Amino acid sequence: MSTQSLGRDVIRFSLLGLGALVLVYAPLLFDPLVRHDDFPALLGTKEMAYIKALDEGRWLNYWWQFRPYFWPAPVSFVLYLIASAVFAASTALIVFGRDAPGWYRGYFTLFVVLSIPTFLISFWFNTLLPGAWVIALFALAVVFLPHRIALALMLIAVPLSFMAYTTYPFLLLTLLLLSHKAPQTYKSMVTTLLVFFVSLVLAVVSVYSLNYLYHGVFGIPIAEWRAPTEAKTLDDLIVNLGKLKRFLMMTVRQFGGGTAGTGAVLLLFFVGAWVCLFRWQRFTAIAVLAAALAGLAPLFAKSLMSGVLVPVRAYGWIWILIGFTFTTATLHMAKTPGRWASVARITIMYVLLIKLILFGRATYLQIPEWQKTTRDLAASIPEGTSAIHIYGEFLGLNGARSAGIQFSRGLQLRLAYLTGAEVFICHKQPEDCEKETPPFDPMDWTHVPVVESRGEVSFLLLPPPPVGP
Repeated sequence: MSTQSLGRDVIRFSLLGLGALVLVYAPLLFDPLVRHDDFPALLGTKEMAYIKALDEGRWLNYWWQFRPYFWPAPVSFVLYLIASAVFAASTALIVFGRDAPGWYRGYFTLFVVLSIPTFLISFWFNTLLPGAWVIALFALAVVFLPHRIALALMLIAVPLSFMAYTTYPFLLLTLLLLSHKAPQTYKSMVTTLLVFFVSLVLAVVSVYSLNYLYHGVFGIPIAEWRAPTEAKTLDDLIVNLGKLKRFLMMTVRQFGGGTAGTGAVLLLFFVGAWVCLFRWQRFTAIAVLAAALAGLAPLFAKSLMSGVLVPVRAYGWIWILIGFTFTTATLHMAKTPGRWASVARITIMYVLLIKLILFGRATYLQIPEWQKTTRDLAASIPEGTSAIHIYGEFLGLNGARSAGIQFSRGLQLRLAYLTGAEVFICHKQPEDCEKETPPFDPMDWTHVPVVESRGEVSFLLLPPPPVGP
């Protein structure tokens, strides 16, 4: 297979994936939603990233904030979406090569680029932009380079990706375990796993060493806000087991687009497809199982011992395994006459359609209301304002709940980004607001935001949150 033809395939499927992303995120392309703890990477404030480097080992994300140029959020968002499309297209070519019909490779590209974990994590795009390109460039390397060289690259890519997001390395392992260029032998599978775990140990030791050098702590301490419950006794372990059980039930519901029944059906389809794959292509089925367990075992063990659960957005490699199993089983059925091939094709297309509806509902209906509300607020702030004092709760603003805004910092940093002013939430920062008396009673009731200004200071009174059904 020539490099030129591979390059054309990468471009063709990347454009397919990017087209799907543009369709899904169209209302947000020019004003993407930025989560409260993603603003530091957008605005270049390093304090939070420095803390996360200690608590979560995110050193690549911290170094990213020392870049010489900062640009608007839409630029980072588009760059992030391009990286996601390149990764998805490369993944399809890695696992299927050019032997599979283009329809299946295109479908798998869409399945990966529109994965539920990928969608959930996409609103931290400013912070994760360097990590997204690390895994995208690694995927490109696997497409074009011999398997042995790609395997050696894990020694570099795994530590870098680990310093961006803890579970990114499992994406890299999945690519090499399922690669059509890898020898179809158990010796090769074991070698890949050994190189991966050596790379992972190197990543952990590197982070521990950096934490010791800069923070005086050899390790990754768990942040208090995660509410850890260390398992010191059997009772503690049982409590953590209950937390893990509830989390798994929530994961099934999220995989089903918010419905536990749909999630359970999806997992049943996956189990059925894996059993069929085990009968038809046993080595491939075991590779899928190895990739799943290599990631799930340490994560679940960590959850049981610490009581800290890994969010659904971290399980991107599991979604790739689900899609690969579906697509491979369907591809095998297509080679034999009968109605099962048609049923399988309809099933996998149904899964893709459900995701499009789910994501479209969020990006077209739920999130834009918050974006418009905060843009309107920013537009009502007079030019020349250097400080904004906010009175009231952010949940009283239209769209706050539907966009999943968790903390007042989401409003505070959003207005700081849009206006360039320093923003204070007065009930949380009373010492910063006490020097100025607002031109209204902070306890007044209003059904719309009230903005009044005095000199270079603007005062914002928010409506109370809605109460009742």
